[in-house]
Amino acid sequence: MRKSVNCKARISPFAAALGLSLSLIFIPAGQASAAQGYTNYVTDSIDIPVRRGPGYKFKISQMLKSGTPVKILEVNKEGWALVEYNKKGDHQGWMPTSVLQNQPIAKTQLKDQIAKTNQLEEKLGDLNTELNTLKERFTSTKTELETTKKEKFELAKELNRLTTLSSNAVELDQQNQEMKLRLSELENHNTIMREQLDQANDTVKRQWFLTGGGVLLLGLLLGRFFRVPTKRKRWGEI
Repeated sequence: MRKSVNCKARISPFAAALGLSLSLIFIPAGQASAAQGYTNYVTDSIDIPVRRGPGYKFKISQMLKSGTPVKILEVNKEGWALVEYNKKGDHQGWMPTSVLQNQPIAKTQLKDQIAKTNQLEEKLGDLNTELNTLKERFTSTKTELETTKKEKFELAKELNRLTTLSSNAVELDQQNQEMKLRLSELENHNTIMREQLDQANDTVKRQWFLTGGGVLLLGLLLGRFFRVPTKRKRWGEI
């Protein structure tokens, strides 16, 4: 049992790679989408040799890394493809179609996907930043709107108060004008009454004066005509 384990441990990396290459040889050609004029990619299983002719008997001219893009120029009946690859200039060689695939290898796809994901994450970060900015602007605008509504309500109340005062002022002004007119009429009437009262006083005074004069005159006349005769003094009487 230990011997078998040791034998397996002694297998060189070249032998393992050769075994994998041989296993790839027996993959049916129909599993690969190999057609003339299309770009395919070297499978990501292992580095694949490019040979000088369509067969394993031909020498290896180049080892292509996994994921290397190649252009298929020709495909023969045995499942070998003449490919053109770019390595310091255009080169051609043969390789089995079983090691070709019409999509980039998973490593390349993963790299591209990571790059796209990073771009999307970056865009998402920008969008989140913009969203936060818009939220802040919305909050600020909402606060300003509420303040404006409150100010509008206060201004409306003040306007109603001023309107009420204005209407009352007009009414009070009309009443004031009426009171002034009434006061003017009363003052004129009072002036007339004073003049009439003064005239009446003068008339009364004249009447009293005339009455007093008449009474005095009457008294004098009565005293003149109805005076009691006095006795004459004799000579020598005191």
